[in-house]
Amino acid sequence: MTSRIDRILAWMMLSAQSLIILTGALVRLTGSGLGCPTWPRCTADSLTPHGELTMHSAIEFGNRLLGVSLGVLGVVTILLLLRRFRTRPDLVWFAVGLTAIVPVQAVIGGVTVLTGLNPWVVAGHFVPSAAAVVVSVLFVRRTYDSGGPSHPVGSRPTRGLAWTAFVLTWITVLLGVLVTGAGPHAGDELSARNGLDTLLMARLHAAPVWALVAVTLVMIVLTQRAVRQGRPHARALRRPVIALALVVVAQGLIGYVQFFTGVPEVLVALHIVGVCAVLAAAAWLVDAHYQRPPQQAGPATPAADGELRRPSSSAA
Repeated sequence: MTSRIDRILAWMMLSAQSLIILTGALVRLTGSGLGCPTWPRCTADSLTPHGELTMHSAIEFGNRLLGVSLGVLGVVTILLLLRRFRTRPDLVWFAVGLTAIVPVQAVIGGVTVLTGLNPWVVAGHFVPSAAAVVVSVLFVRRTYDSGGPSHPVGSRPTRGLAWTAFVLTWITVLLGVLVTGAGPHAGDELSARNGLDTLLMARLHAAPVWALVAVTLVMIVLTQRAVRQGRPHARALRRPVIALALVVVAQGLIGYVQFFTGVPEVLVALHIVGVCAVLAAAAWLVDAHYQRPPQQAGPATPAADGELRRPSSSAA
């Protein structure tokens, strides 16, 4: 059994992992990558910015503080979940894994600063945070089921398409990171770019997006047919498919508009937020195809029917 506080903690982890991606993007968009020119200190003789505080140092230091806060949240989550280790060890290990990413990211962030915002290190700095969003989605969903063994639901073709969509999502995200490293928002006005052709990379980035749109459209057709035929779990599987389709189309529109308008900072920030949404929807889609027993509780406890929901108003 899980409680309301367990679900709140899981949602907080997902929100915090997404927020730190956004603040990291703001560091790049404002050219604040070297606002704190060294690491682990902000300056050579201080952990915090001092003297004439600039906007760049405030933004970079704020991002570092958020990383520390994320680590504290992770430790608190682990401690509060330890009481369930016998019955729900999976929840504890999810929290441990997400918390372990924090020091890893801190070290990569330090290497990023010490190498003068090397574009390849900057790209590598994004990937663990993106993976953390995916893991956080699974963490949230586990707080709504009993933690028992999973069994596949839906047809084999739709499960295959769900995994295809997940892989295409990651290819799209990774190519997007390379596009950013080649463009004007690589972290600092004087920092090196990765040397890749921006136009070519943008076109390569668009290719898996179109493939992802096609896959989700096929899945919508298949799941809608399954709903009409009254197949088990069809309605629950249709929800994440539609969610993924909507966020992918929105991301594509933002991407094309920002490309043809000179990549304005506001649209780039929205595009980064969209990355979190696409990753979350893709993870939800795959996980929805593997059913776990629902929690045995009263009517106030949501069933694990494949839907990603916010915490209920009453404790389980």
